[in-house]
Amino acid sequence: MYVKIIVISLLVLLFQHCVKIYFLMGFTKHVFNHYPGRCHQVEGMGFGSENMHMLPNGMTFITSGFRVNENPSNYDKFYKQNNIKGRIYLFNMKNPRKVVQEMTLTSTENFDKDRLQPHGISAWEDKDTGAVYLFVVNHEKDGQEKIEKFQVSFEKLALQHVKSYYGDPTLKQVNDVVATSEDSFYYTNYLTTSSHLKRMFETLALMPWADVGYFDGTAYRIVADGIIMANGVQLSRDGRFVYVAASMGHELRIYERRNDNSIHLREIYPLHAAPDNVIVDPVSGDLYIGLHPIGYQAMAYLDDPSVRSPSQVLQIKLKDGSVSSVTELFTDDGNLISASTVATVYNKKMLIGSILDKLVYCDVDVPL
Repeated sequence: MYVKIIVISLLVLLFQHCVKIYFLMGFTKHVFNHYPGRCHQVEGMGFGSENMHMLPNGMTFITSGFRVNENPSNYDKFYKQNNIKGRIYLFNMKNPRKVVQEMTLTSTENFDKDRLQPHGISAWEDKDTGAVYLFVVNHEKDGQEKIEKFQVSFEKLALQHVKSYYGDPTLKQVNDVVATSEDSFYYTNYLTTSSHLKRMFETLALMPWADVGYFDGTAYRIVADGIIMANGVQLSRDGRFVYVAASMGHELRIYERRNDNSIHLREIYPLHAAPDNVIVDPVSGDLYIGLHPIGYQAMAYLDDPSVRSPSQVLQIKLKDGSVSSVTELFTDDGNLISASTVATVYNKKMLIGSILDKLVYCDVDVPL
């Protein structure tokens, strides 16, 4: 009798979970094209524009060639057939007619540029010296999870490698990074393992095992956990709040930052789609988020990038650290840009990135 009750209870829980996954993956959704103005693909870009960081002057760094160390066979096949490699680009939002420019990288003892597989990215500008440092998540080819630090030379279009952060057990499967000084940063772990099968289990089981870590220049520590796939992370303009996109949770998490750099959950805001990366407008403080509106198509794309996946961009306005309004700026069925991950806006112009597709540039003719 007790065994029967337990079995029936487990079956009911499994059914409930399957129904939840069915709706989370967007099997009932459809996307229609909606643009804020004229849009076109940017020339000179390689495959992928997964994440970006825009400086207040419109200079925008872009990571390209996203790849982790264990992928589906079709993904690796696409990667090899198209001779894709890890790159970092620079795009000037003030001069959009000029093509995107690839930055040269230097190798050092702890960094081999030919093994770079970049993901998240963040820039830190020293207000006293004017020096700009770039922090880049690196799923090093056949290697460790690392965060690389570079010094930027705009004149030479070059990145001089400065330091590699790696080897700490809190650096599991790192997704994004946001600098808080020249030698400190928050970072997200979206999964706990590099195994493809285990990653699929964590994703579909909706395991809240993702977290946010902090490096203070000396030590690493976890400052927030219990997140279902922590993806993009950003800091508010005044440094008071930390924004985290929870992809499989379909939500934006807003944390209040304390003096010791620990963070306290302030708000969970549902987005009804899978958010990827968050960009903070350096002028208005508004958030721009690239999302995957139909989850099962995004997962199919990650299995085989020749499959198209819809794209979406949201603008989020905040008041006193809480969400006050949300506007959909862009949706696409996947033909203009497949699997959008990030977006930024500068002077009524929008740049949209993707996992392994093209970079798109749009006029914004609607009120912001």
